[in-house]
Amino acid sequence: MKSLQLKKYLPYFIFFVLAAIAFFQVSFYLHPGKYDLIDCFYPWRFYIGECLQNGQLPYWNPYQDLGSPVHADPSSGAWYPMVWLIGYFNGYTIYSIGFELWFHVFLAGVGFYTLAKTLKFNQSFALLAGIAYMLSGIFIGNAQHLPYIISACWLPYVLNFYFRLAEEKSHVHSLKAAFFLFLMITGGYPAFTIILFYLLLIFFFIYFKKTYQTQSTKELIEFISRHVLFLVYTILLSLVMFVAIYQVSPNLSRLGDFSLEQALYSPFSPQSFVSFILPLVSTTHTDFFNSDLSMRNGYFGLFILLFFLIGLFSKKPIQLKVLFYFGLFSLTVAVGEYLPVREFLFKYVPMMNVFRFPSVFRLFFIIAGILTGVYYLQELFNRKGWNKKSLSIGAMIMSGFFLIVLIVARLNGHLSLFTFVKNNLFIAAEASTYWQNVAFQSIVQLLFLGTFLFVLWKFSDRKKIISAIIILSITDLVIATQLNSPYTVYYDTVTAKEASANVSRYPKGFPKLQDISIEEAGHLPLIGNPFWQNMNTFQKQISAEGFNSFSFTSYEFLESEYPQLFSEIKKNKVLLLSDSILPESKLNEYKKDSLFKQNQIFLNEIDYIYLSQRTFEASKKDTTFLKEYDAAHFEIRTNLENRRLLTLHQKYYKGWKVTVNGKKARIFKSNLNFMTIMVPRGKSVVLFEYKNPVLKASFLISAASFVFAILLFLIVWLKEKIIHYSKENSIK
Repeated sequence: MKSLQLKKYLPYFIFFVLAAIAFFQVSFYLHPGKYDLIDCFYPWRFYIGECLQNGQLPYWNPYQDLGSPVHADPSSGAWYPMVWLIGYFNGYTIYSIGFELWFHVFLAGVGFYTLAKTLKFNQSFALLAGIAYMLSGIFIGNAQHLPYIISACWLPYVLNFYFRLAEEKSHVHSLKAAFFLFLMITGGYPAFTIILFYLLLIFFFIYFKKTYQTQSTKELIEFISRHVLFLVYTILLSLVMFVAIYQVSPNLSRLGDFSLEQALYSPFSPQSFVSFILPLVSTTHTDFFNSDLSMRNGYFGLFILLFFLIGLFSKKPIQLKVLFYFGLFSLTVAVGEYLPVREFLFKYVPMMNVFRFPSVFRLFFIIAGILTGVYYLQELFNRKGWNKKSLSIGAMIMSGFFLIVLIVARLNGHLSLFTFVKNNLFIAAEASTYWQNVAFQSIVQLLFLGTFLFVLWKFSDRKKIISAIIILSITDLVIATQLNSPYTVYYDTVTAKEASANVSRYPKGFPKLQDISIEEAGHLPLIGNPFWQNMNTFQKQISAEGFNSFSFTSYEFLESEYPQLFSEIKKNKVLLLSDSILPESKLNEYKKDSLFKQNQIFLNEIDYIYLSQRTFEASKKDTTFLKEYDAAHFEIRTNLENRRLLTLHQKYYKGWKVTVNGKKARIFKSNLNFMTIMVPRGKSVVLFEYKNPVLKASFLISAASFVFAILLFLIVWLKEKIIHYSKENSIK
């Protein structure tokens, strides 16, 4: 019995150890993660953690782009449970963001393993599928894009429990599918959820047709009820995210004038197909790929690719058949401008016009490739009269291909690899060339194929061959991961300790701001390696700078159309006292003649007419200062000789309310983006507060739904354990 239990949990242990080893530079905290992981997702999560530790919901980030509703940014993780757990109990550091990366890789392996088991793969082949998935190109190439990793992690869980809710008469599976879809929605990149929606829609119609034709009316109603529960509970769990996105959507450039050119940016180009067999080649710094470094790795293992190609036309069960064709279709979308498919989806399919990077579609091809390849291998080994012929011929053909590649490399003078191996491996070597990478990895792949052919020749026992394939696949994928990781996973020139020290010297919480201009706040001394974007979150200074695709249309418009005005605005501090008002109709005139001044306030026509009927007068004795602030309020003290206009250089956004000496005051939208109010003479206490009762109510509903789900799953698990032990005792 103990041996059975050990065998049951062994795959989970393998996934955990393998994720830690394959990403050991990050998992053992030797080096920090790379690019956006450090420059975007780390500072955002760092800020969210500070909000939670200070007893606040993560509503508003004042430091970046002169304020933004961080709670409405799908990439921030503001409502993602793991972010809350890490942020509240530990706070985000270089180490915890690294942990979040590799731990999701581990969970992805487990999820794909359970999906494969649901699809009738036996344990060994499900293990092989899980390993190939967790170390595939999406996890290595897009390691910097944490929401991509989170989406790819939870997607197999959603598919797994969707298949079970569709086929089994249990509403618990509906709740589980909803729960994991909620994790995708709150933690992942929206594009994957949108694509998954259409895949699930296809499966729904297939299962509905089958149920309608073969089952009774009662069973059809039960089938529909399970789907309704899945949909409703997903909405309840994700309600806070849906409300936040709905509220912010009128302000976003991504949901407004989003162009086809943007949607086609950075595809998985046909040139990137070389990564299916030679992933190291995708790291070369060349325009050859016509795509970002992170978007051109599609590797899922040399042997899985071999099995996929051999089993391309083999018979498949309905779920695999749908995933196979959906994967092939996704590949035609992933190439972006090279085929008209992505453009067609952009123009005619709802929600396909709100995200960039056609390369995201490659994930669904990777899923199809792994499942198709491993399923073929399983079917081959399950045959009574099986033989090794197809595997041997396939391996020899692939070996011949690599030999031809090496001959071409030799003719191009790139087979002398001693210096390359000595100086350019396992580091981000910009000096390495396309053909050097081709030649080196072709040799590595030939060694793997040679070993595989030896195993086929030497052994006849199926179990030994399967074990050898798993070991070879692990070795292949770990080596491929390590070769690519310095380029896309971690900074090899900076230690995690150094990166952590560079952040830890800055104040925590919401300290007093330096008495400097917005422009100066954007040009403070650098934090140090490897940081170079969004540093104001650590420096605790309100800045006009920010690196984020979550951008307000009005803010982009101000930057691009009125750069002179924007430049003058940045000469101010966070607070501005002014008495100079102008209508927005004057903007183009002032732009033409360069008449902008830093104390000018441009207002829409209605507000201008209203305020122009009041008198404002400046005095050198007037003072204003920011007493305190946090994620939901700014408390300002003023002492004025006469009535004046006070501008808080934070974005004008629904939810902000203001009181002056305890009385409600009107907020005017100034200079296209900011919040301006009238302040009377004398001493005043001005309080800007972010109040969003609809969002707060939706958060409470989502939180209650989450807690209910966790308790229910715990009860079901305990019930299953009790039944299991009762059966064991009855057998004894």
